[in-house]
Amino acid sequence: MNDRLRTVHVGLGTIGLEVLKAGVRAGICEPVACVDIAPQVAGRSLREVLPGEDLPELAVSGDLESALEAAAAAEAELAVVCTGSSVEAVEPQLTAAMERGLSCISTCEELVFPWLRAATEADRLDAVAVTNRVSLLGAGVNPGFVLDLFPFVMTRVCQRVDKIYAGRFLNASLRRQQLQAKIGSGMHPDDFRELASQGRIGHVGLAESGALLADSLGWPWGEFEETIEPIVAEERVSSAHFQIAAGQVCGQHERLTMGDLRLELVMAHGEEERDEVRIEGLPPVHAIVSGGIHGDIAAAGAVINFMWPLMAAEPGLRTVTEVPLA
Repeated sequence: MNDRLRTVHVGLGTIGLEVLKAGVRAGICEPVACVDIAPQVAGRSLREVLPGEDLPELAVSGDLESALEAAAAAEAELAVVCTGSSVEAVEPQLTAAMERGLSCISTCEELVFPWLRAATEADRLDAVAVTNRVSLLGAGVNPGFVLDLFPFVMTRVCQRVDKIYAGRFLNASLRRQQLQAKIGSGMHPDDFRELASQGRIGHVGLAESGALLADSLGWPWGEFEETIEPIVAEERVSSAHFQIAAGQVCGQHERLTMGDLRLELVMAHGEEERDEVRIEGLPPVHAIVSGGIHGDIAAAGAVINFMWPLMAAEPGLRTVTEVPLA
């Protein structure tokens, strides 16, 4: 086995760059091609984009086809796709990579358990992976670990599992501007509710986490109730990116109920950070991660640590509870 995987990196936004840096620093990735359509990135070298990192003098391509051609010439093994949140958005990129014999790992939230909202696309992707004898995986921290893989692993000490609660609580003030905007910071509550009703605001992946956890336990996941509500500031709140007046939105509260499974996600300015799992069963289990698991850093860690296990997995579309952890 080579010491490092020859990788092509598709998408060099915040998470894409974090994954690339982490993979190189850990000695897991050897980037041989990369692509991003953003004009401030395309055409520059990786060393310009990430100064101070030990990176090759690779030019960032502005189109996927050119990057995949370069990847083929360099005998790449794995595509790292950090672009869209929906399976519909990333399916063409994943298909193109797999048809060139590349296994794929992606931070696409829906891909963690795509059979919930994108079963047709999931079946197509699985067929492409099997035909080309490669593997495909959606990975990350949330979804992909905190509210699905983590509680699933905790159940492995239980003789019987009756009910599960998992919650994640984030202080949005400490997160990047993109996340603060995504939770509706500074909005009027009515505007938040309108966007939420259209699916245009809020976290992507809570239901996928629930379905992945339920499916891994052999529980039904087809029926569920999911709600999202704004958290309204009682007094003025400030962050590096937003000034929020009393009465405006300072966060969001999402809940999911799926049979005997309950998930909760709170992202709000000033929220005390923690991750929590409670399992009712034999024996009962209660775990709290004080301070929570950092989003961006942990997302990159989750992706790079699944790279080699994915390469050893059976061809097809896999989940993080199917692929060996080492």
